[in-house]
Amino acid sequence: MSEIRDHNQQQNKPTKSSSSFSIFLALFSGSLRIFFQNKHIFLPILLFLALPLSFLLLSLSISSRPLKRHIFHLESVALLTSTSFESRHLLKQSREESISLLRLKLLYSFPSFFFSLLSFISAVHVASVPPPHRPSFFSTAAAIRLAWKRVAVTSLCSYSLFLLYIQLPQLFAAAMQNYPRVSLPILVVGSGLEVYLMGVLGLGLVVSAVEEKFGWEAIRIGSVLMAGRRFCWWFVTCMLVGVSGWIGNRFEKLTDGEEYVMSGVWTVFMRWETAGLWWFYGALVIWSCIITTIFYSDCKNGISTCVNQRPRACDTDCAQ
Repeated sequence: MSEIRDHNQQQNKPTKSSSSFSIFLALFSGSLRIFFQNKHIFLPILLFLALPLSFLLLSLSISSRPLKRHIFHLESVALLTSTSFESRHLLKQSREESISLLRLKLLYSFPSFFFSLLSFISAVHVASVPPPHRPSFFSTAAAIRLAWKRVAVTSLCSYSLFLLYIQLPQLFAAAMQNYPRVSLPILVVGSGLEVYLMGVLGLGLVVSAVEEKFGWEAIRIGSVLMAGRRFCWWFVTCMLVGVSGWIGNRFEKLTDGEEYVMSGVWTVFMRWETAGLWWFYGALVIWSCIITTIFYSDCKNGISTCVNQRPRACDTDCAQ
């Protein structure tokens, strides 16, 4: 057993870089191929599900910006004021504005969750259908009916875990704020782990949409499937997060100013640059679902091949 394992490790060493490159090539070329082969399904998903989701998220960014600025201004003035009475009054106003901001986010959260759930399940179903078969509107509707409860539960678990995690690097950095040489590496490492967690949670959502798994079990299976390809998937997730962040930053720069908010959300989206970002973000939602599904299928098929063809030699590798 040890000789076979050492032989397999020696064979895998020189092909590690080529394997990573082949994974990248399969993800990006495969996503384009799947999209154009099933464009009769993906285009309605984009028009009726992904674009409304993009509109809601970007319009929330516009609507909440004045409240965020006002809260930041009140808290900054409260820290600089000379009397405790005025400071308490300003902090009270800040809390009231924060409650208004929370209500606004809750108002957007329900329709955003609805469109996000439907677009995710639809895109994953279409991307996961094997090549001999072709997805249809009826099969997509059936997949939504069967999987929406599992995906909803897994998404709530993912959201809770993500909110719990993002507080940790900030707490450590705040505790070490007097030691910048320590706080900066904490933030950098924490950001890298945050992206890795996003990749794991994305795979967990795909598991819940395709398999009869949900919640923490689906997230655990998604983490296990990444064995041997964790850095590759982390890098792909970094690219997706980077593109999404660029869209958000560019959108904020284009819509910066009170005249955009006063003119109305729909008028803002009618400008050609912001309309292009709106479409781009909707397409990114579909594209990220396809890429995640391809990576899930590749990892699943790789583990199945390892178990079926070389069970004794690969048990240890598949379990890692």
